[in-house]
Amino acid sequence: MSSPSSDLRRFLGLYYAYAFLFDFILAYAFYTALFELEGLSLTEIGLLLAFWSATAIVLEMPSGALSDHFDRRWLLVAAPLFKALTFLLWIVAAGDFWLYALGFLFWSLAQALQSGSREALLYERMQHEGRVEEFDKVLGRDNAAEELGIGTGALLGGIVAYYSFDWGLWLSIPPLLLASFIALWLHDTRRGATAPETVEAPASYFSHFADAVMEFRQHADLRFVTTYIAVGLVVFELIEEFDQIYFLAVNLPVWAWGIVGAAVEFIYAAASIYAHRLAGRPWLAWLLPLLGGTLLVLASIGTTPLYVLLLSLAYVLMAPLGVLAEARFHRVMEGKSRATTTSALVMAENVSGIIGTLAFGFLAERIGILPAYGWAGLVMVPLAIWVVHGQRRGLRATD
Repeated sequence: MSSPSSDLRRFLGLYYAYAFLFDFILAYAFYTALFELEGLSLTEIGLLLAFWSATAIVLEMPSGALSDHFDRRWLLVAAPLFKALTFLLWIVAAGDFWLYALGFLFWSLAQALQSGSREALLYERMQHEGRVEEFDKVLGRDNAAEELGIGTGALLGGIVAYYSFDWGLWLSIPPLLLASFIALWLHDTRRGATAPETVEAPASYFSHFADAVMEFRQHADLRFVTTYIAVGLVVFELIEEFDQIYFLAVNLPVWAWGIVGAAVEFIYAAASIYAHRLAGRPWLAWLLPLLGGTLLVLASIGTTPLYVLLLSLAYVLMAPLGVLAEARFHRVMEGKSRATTTSALVMAENVSGIIGTLAFGFLAERIGILPAYGWAGLVMVPLAIWVVHGQRRGLRATD
């Protein structure tokens, strides 16, 4: 009979494998450039990315409530299958805006099904094992597995795309099928004979929404860290969607896109793994965004491939903040409907994503892609001032 610690190690191994495979996508290395090369304008690309965020807003909280009401495992099984449909559609799209949009709809559904479910499943497993104090460490490894998947996919994707974009899309599908299979063994601790006695009988489906609203009403810290992630840190996520266009602007060869993307993701993964060691330093919550914003401004003034290094360093600097802020988010909430509340955070990120993506795409269309990155960097100044002000009132964005 296996010991609790060996059961946890087995669970975490499967969990990290799932996180890796879900984002081991070769198409990440080139899909926005594919849209442009297939004839879409920067405005149309911005509309697609905004539509992606809009559909995520519609789907996030309903899927979170499904996860809180039913076995989280089955949502994790379904998510990669829907994501695989995205790339099947893009293979046949051939410049059709609406097929690309339909692909993003399936991607949003896949992301919604696994986003709240995955973190809630992980937190509850650590809580079940009496090791919740290690959550920031395992969450960092979760983020690292995800980033390693993105990086490995980007590395291979750049090489494959140099020869064929279609092959890059086709080879994005098998890892998703394997992730769906692995999810069958990600047991939900709220279900079955091993469920703790303290777990209450499932409430009605719609009561999970009320639980999430109550969480945000009762906890100022939860509102603060949610705003920090969804309005501040999200800036780096939304501009990253335009990086391949930035690469074109600074004349970075297509074959090098995957290498740059992989290098950033691998370093980002290492930063995520060690992020828990930076806990207890609240000043990092405002200092690192200022440094990252400065690097974006510097990256915006160059027209040679060397400036990609500055852009990449900006992303790496922000890696620990994502882990520490998300860990604080889970520790602050009471967890009555954990997946629904987490989905509310993701929904808030997507609301910001719509506004930010449309604004960035519009700005890039009018003044150029490089200056737009500089303006994104300047946004970090008011963010840092707001964090300092919040800390003086006893609020914290990170542990």
